[in-house]
Amino acid sequence: MLTGLVLWLVVDRVQTRALSDIFDQALESQLDQQARESLIRFDEYRRSFTYFARLVATHRRMADYLDPIIWGRRSSETLNYDSASPPPWLPDDLAWQGGISPNFFALVDPSGQIRELYSGGGNAIPDGLIAEVKGQLGAGVRRSFVTLFNSRPWLIVNEPTEDNARTPMGSVVMLMPLGSAFLNASQQFVKSSNSVVAILDPDARVILASSNPTAIADGATLAKLRDDYLVTAQSFFDYDGSDLNLLFATLLPRGSFERTGQQVLDLERRQRLIGAAVIVSAFVLLFVLMSSRISRLLRRVSRLSRRALDVPDSGPTQHGNQLLIMEDWIRDFVQMVMRAREEMRRQHETELLQTEKLRVAVMDASLDAIVTVDERGGVIDFNPTAQETFDYARDEAVGRPFADLVVAPKSRETFERMLYLSLVGADQGASLQRTELQAVSREGRIFPVELSIKPVFLEEQLVFTLYLRDIAERKVREAEIRSLAAFPSESPIPVLRINKRGVITYANLPSAPLLRHWECRPLQTLPVYWRNQIEAVLQSGSTRELEVKTDEGIFSLLLAPVAELGYVNVYARDITGERAAEEELKRRQNELVHVTRVSHMGEMATGIAHELNQPLSAIVNYANGCARRLRLDIGGKDELLEALGQISDQASRAGEIIKRLRGMVRRRQPVREMVDLNVLARETCSLISHELQRHELVIERRLSPEELWVRVDSVQIEQVLINLVRNALDAMVDIPAAERRLQIETGVQADGMVYVRVQDNGAGISARNMEHLFDAFFSTKESGMGMGLAISQTIISNHHGKIRADSWPGKGSAFTIELPPNLDSAVSAAS
Repeated sequence: MLTGLVLWLVVDRVQTRALSDIFDQALESQLDQQARESLIRFDEYRRSFTYFARLVATHRRMADYLDPIIWGRRSSETLNYDSASPPPWLPDDLAWQGGISPNFFALVDPSGQIRELYSGGGNAIPDGLIAEVKGQLGAGVRRSFVTLFNSRPWLIVNEPTEDNARTPMGSVVMLMPLGSAFLNASQQFVKSSNSVVAILDPDARVILASSNPTAIADGATLAKLRDDYLVTAQSFFDYDGSDLNLLFATLLPRGSFERTGQQVLDLERRQRLIGAAVIVSAFVLLFVLMSSRISRLLRRVSRLSRRALDVPDSGPTQHGNQLLIMEDWIRDFVQMVMRAREEMRRQHETELLQTEKLRVAVMDASLDAIVTVDERGGVIDFNPTAQETFDYARDEAVGRPFADLVVAPKSRETFERMLYLSLVGADQGASLQRTELQAVSREGRIFPVELSIKPVFLEEQLVFTLYLRDIAERKVREAEIRSLAAFPSESPIPVLRINKRGVITYANLPSAPLLRHWECRPLQTLPVYWRNQIEAVLQSGSTRELEVKTDEGIFSLLLAPVAELGYVNVYARDITGERAAEEELKRRQNELVHVTRVSHMGEMATGIAHELNQPLSAIVNYANGCARRLRLDIGGKDELLEALGQISDQASRAGEIIKRLRGMVRRRQPVREMVDLNVLARETCSLISHELQRHELVIERRLSPEELWVRVDSVQIEQVLINLVRNALDAMVDIPAAERRLQIETGVQADGMVYVRVQDNGAGISARNMEHLFDAFFSTKESGMGMGLAISQTIISNHHGKIRADSWPGKGSAFTIELPPNLDSAVSAAS
């Protein structure tokens, strides 16, 4: 027991000292690792603000804002903005998830003068800060550094900016206080711990800012903190040319580590105490067993001596030999251990073989080229994808320098630098870095590849695993995507994008006439009417075509909604030339209609002359009768007045005939007027009356008892009806006069359209001729021009109506004109 106690005391002292040393080493390693990780997180968070400032400086919104600006023509007075009225070049949303937002921005012209200043978050930029750092900012110089102002660290980021023409327009300066909020945000994705990070002035040995100002106040001295905290300080990764000397410190409470160390020592001491008790017990038991064995051995010797001396024995006692039994057991145990060791060796070799097979299978099946090289760059392994990519067999590649084999000459320096950086990154625990370089195949084809390098530290060798991916196709696709992205700006037609609030978010250069017409610019709101159109298109989800007439021409707008993203693409087309061509076509059509009408009047000249001859003959007869009565002084006054009245009536009749004839042949622009379709039918019958007499035919009129009001050019509609009636007369030439039937009918269809139909009982129209009946220059008559029905169809179409033909070969045909009614006039007439 005494031996065990002494042994425990000795071991306790030795192991306590050893455990303390091990714990201190582990603690120091952990502190260093945690300090490095905290610094890396801080530096990455700081860089994120640098990238954000670069994004603001190179954003399209900034370029569009600077595009029309000429600094020399603007007032030198600084424009101030706040969060209630931010500058137009700043992104709408500055809130960062889980972090803090930059609150201070300055827009500096190329001469270094501050033109615009933004202060967000309700705070103003401290007086004198801009003047303090102004000397360190240069126009067009990209710089990020930390400076001190009023004993407070500030992050200053200077990023050059350009307009759309890539003309340098100065720079954007972001100013960010490196206070407790910034330090807390930089460590926000780390599991909660009681560690504190701070920025330390090594010269004054004071804390400038800490992530926990409650525990460690700003201005606290390092000497006071060392009693309560373990402090690890490191330099910033870079100062960007600044001569300021600041340290990044990680502070951990000393008490928690001391308690943890003491708990570990107490636990280990208890375990050693238990172990000592077990050892003492085992030693006592072993001592008892050995004593028993020696005692039995002595008794055997005693019995043998007595037997040899023939001394009677008190009686033998049979006991087993425990040492021999233990010896046999130990021998069997050793054999079992050897067998188990051999089995484990075979199993380990099998696992290694399977792992190697899996590795080979993964490399063979990989879509990327995987190459293993030694520390001198010599190829050790070359997977099938690499063989296919670079057109080298594995035996040809192994042993040759990788850079000389597949790396293009101008990229070899980059490859060597990547090897070195991969080693540095592996020492710092950084993730794999990727870079692009030019590779060359056996045939000399040069193509881009993406390279990642992973160093592998073997027991006696350093190798590198290279992952290469052919990105030639990806480059082509990226170029295509960039080309498609530039398509709207390169388009010769106006292209605009308008959001659901009616704000023009994009407009290319050809859109200038529309913007001038709307009196707005990009990022401004459309007029109310067009905002309503945009909202209606987004709600309907379907495209819509509109026309807008500007001082510079007529444009057809196609509004294409993208409802899921909340905006409308507007594609415009200048149709000024098309509208002019349409007007010219209408003018030509009117001239053709007039020519056709004059032609018809020429063909009807004989009948019209006969019709006009009747009232003129009557006028001559009545005038001669009056002259005879006056000369012979016969008849009374009443008879003369009656004769003069007849002369007046016949003169009026002749005047109406001439008026209608002049209206038919006069060249004029189409005039739409309200007219009853029944009246047009009657006047047509009157104009064609002589033709009817010549054909010994009377038109059967089936006119609607109701007035059929339509808004038409009455002269053109009469021209169509005359053409249809004359065609019907020509179709009945071969039929005996007594059997000829011609009918004109008016009425209202079931769909509300009014109609007038001309029907005859002539020979009808064949099915073959029906297909080309309304084609220009198609005629079934030897003397016809083939333009009558084509012009008639054009006239009716211009009146938003339809003309159709029905034929019954051998029985006749019918032509029906359908016109839209004018209900307002019908109601007015009824009232």
